[in-house]
Amino acid sequence: MNKKWDIWDVVIIAGSLLILAWALLKAFGIIHSPVWVEMLPYFGGGTAILGAAYKLGKIRKGIEDTEKKVDKILKIEERFTNLEHEHKLAMCGKLKIRHC
Repeated sequence: MNKKWDIWDVVIIAGSLLILAWALLKAFGIIHSPVWVEMLPYFGGGTAILGAAYKLGKIRKGIEDTEKKVDKILKIEERFTNLEHEHKLAMCGKLKIRHC
């Protein structure tokens, strides 16, 4: 299966990997913590959260657009059903149609 990567997918994964790398390096004593290094997990977590929030917003917008399209289809179906019913009534002579 060929999946198209979105920039926000990459942002989420990069943020998560940044936190994981920092935790491992800190656990093995490789990182001796200047202040900016102590902040890396916060930057990574913030990046992952922002990416996930953006991605969820896109999904929500897609759902709302789909709902609007479904509503339009249902209105068209209702109009078609009414037209079909009126046509049957007209063919049976039960509906008077005035021609201009």
